[in-house]
Amino acid sequence: MTAGIDGRILRLAIPNILAAISTPLIGIADTGMIGHLPEVAYLGAVATASVIFDVLFWSAGFLRMGTTSLVSQYFGSGDRRGCTETLYRSLFLALLLGGAMLAAGELIAQVGFRLAGGSPEVQMWGRRYFAIRIYAAPLVLATITLNGFFLGTANAIAPMCVTMVANVINIGGDYALIFGKWGAPEMGVVGAAWAAVLGNIAAVLTGLGILLWKYRGYLEGSVRQLLEPEGLRLIIRTNFNLFGRTLCLLFAQFSMLGIVSRLGEVPLAANAIVWQIWALVSFGVDGFAHAAETLVGNSLGARDFIGARRIARRIIQWGVGIGACFFLGYLFGLEALGRAFTDHEEVVGVIGSLTWLVAPMQPLNAVVFVFDGIFIGANDMGYLFKAMAIASFGVFLPVALICVYGFEWGIHGAWLAYDGLMLGRFFTLLPRFRGDAWLRTFAR
Repeated sequence: MTAGIDGRILRLAIPNILAAISTPLIGIADTGMIGHLPEVAYLGAVATASVIFDVLFWSAGFLRMGTTSLVSQYFGSGDRRGCTETLYRSLFLALLLGGAMLAAGELIAQVGFRLAGGSPEVQMWGRRYFAIRIYAAPLVLATITLNGFFLGTANAIAPMCVTMVANVINIGGDYALIFGKWGAPEMGVVGAAWAAVLGNIAAVLTGLGILLWKYRGYLEGSVRQLLEPEGLRLIIRTNFNLFGRTLCLLFAQFSMLGIVSRLGEVPLAANAIVWQIWALVSFGVDGFAHAAETLVGNSLGARDFIGARRIARRIIQWGVGIGACFFLGYLFGLEALGRAFTDHEEVVGVIGSLTWLVAPMQPLNAVVFVFDGIFIGANDMGYLFKAMAIASFGVFLPVALICVYGFEWGIHGAWLAYDGLMLGRFFTLLPRFRGDAWLRTFAR
């Protein structure tokens, strides 16, 4: 029984892990290559702009999660039409929201960089990077939605291909345009922005190609169906709580950036690198979380409640194991990883001092990420929103105020507060999983 479940999990999780671990490569490539330029301000600029884009694109992450949740349920129940209509409506919302981001780009930059702070040089280069990369917003959101559809139909290979193609183009573009290699002009920070745009173009073209190739039978329907009020209301209801949950998480992350950016360029650069390293865990374990979304949603769509719980428990066990591996890796190698990103010894020293705030949290973080996947697959979005709000405003915020501004622990206080956020999420999600309410949310 366990071997059969493991096979189903790994067929989805392994491609998801490969794709998810490679997802931070856009930020890692930018950070690593910019980190070897002579000015620390360049690294802080790209880090600040990248976090603003994280706010934008992660705030739209409900498009992928909501699409996966609904499509996985329709797919599990054999409703192809439901899958198709969900895809079309989600793409419509993605392009609408992406266009709005592009139109409001200047306003977003003004607000984002004012909140983030940083030196005048960091602000100048960060805004140059932002002004170019914002053009890819509609493409990014369309790609997010396509990947959500693929995952809902239990196809983890397609998102992996989309991500891999995008990252190869992005990393190659970084090397060529930042340093002026392969006949390209040497553009520095601006080159990193154009490389990211090229990667996003490659991603959406790859996703559309897979859709036309593998899902031609799904590509039916009309504009009337796309704009059918009840269908749109269903999409909006599904995504509303996910959007609120995401905003709570981004409040904590952006607050952390704002705190660290006011500590100086060295802590800001160190935080940017540790954040990229931290993301490797979240994206890696998210491979199993995405498998949970698909398999739990498919099981509940087929009304197999016992199977849904059995799968959820097994994926949690896998998550703990992955988290333990990252714990050991970070415990003995965090400072060495930092050296791969930058030649500045003062930055590396700060990275090493954060080891005991980063490494021990990894097994618990992994369970939290898997819980997210389970509840998304079950469409238990309302509880996810409440749990994140409690963790963000009831734990992260007071701990940050006390540790950073009360005890003046600087970047260490900021990371202690973020650890508190993860602990808050764990202790609010655990009792929900132990009960049966998350199974009933879909049944209603």
